[in-house]
Amino acid sequence: MPAANDTAKTAGPAIILVEPQLGENIGMVARAMANFGLSELRLVNPRDGWPSEKARAAASRADHV
Repeated sequence: MPAANDTAKTAGPAIILVEPQLGENIGMVARAMANFGLSELRLVNPRDGWPSEKARAAASRADHV
């Protein structure tokens, strides 16, 4: 049985992007997640590669995501 202080229960949902085509899409999702207090982003086979400068630019201060 998990401990009462298990962070998985308080972290919120994880957002999963499967084969995102553009780095900008990843960045904009990260920005939207930051606006709603979410921080768990999972990437599956991004086409632009990762990390991406285009994603960082679109994230606009959501680098913590």
